[in-house]
Amino acid sequence: MEDPPEDAYGRVTNPERFASLIPAAEVLIADLGRRFDVVVDRGPAPPSRSRTVATLELVTITPVQRDQAPLTITFTSFPGLYLRAGAWQDFALPACGCDACEEDAEDVLRELAEYAEALTAGRLSERITGRHRAVLEFSWEGDDWRRHGTTTLSAADVKELRARPVQPPADGHWWPWSPCR
Repeated sequence: MEDPPEDAYGRVTNPERFASLIPAAEVLIADLGRRFDVVVDRGPAPPSRSRTVATLELVTITPVQRDQAPLTITFTSFPGLYLRAGAWQDFALPACGCDACEEDAEDVLRELAEYAEALTAGRLSERITGRHRAVLEFSWEGDDWRRHGTTTLSAADVKELRARPVQPPADGHWWPWSPCR
């Protein structure tokens, strides 16, 4: 397989191929609000740090129980989504979108569904460990997939993470979302 040309990195000729993410996220938000004991808040998104992608709307889905991980979805002008899951899991869908990466919209839609299913099933774990060097450990488990990793943290990183309003349970393991009554 041949490497993509250098000019394909950073170039996005068809961002609209990800337009289906926006209605899919809306359907997901409605579904989660219907099935689970959560509060759904919608509002303006904070300003984007990107010079090319604007943030449009922020939707926070917060389970009533504090030991259940919240999900925040930020809609972007790309079109795409920024997700914050639990306390410290932040990622973009699509992850890049450039011509070189050749991300496929169907794969990105599948990722959105997988992350939502794992989160609601209580299959996210995140914690800070380490005596001499702080390490952020995370683990996601789906029905047929798993993602995990570690990141070494500076003292400033730990302070910033610990200052966030959402913190994981003491053991790092988030619980499954409670169904609506």
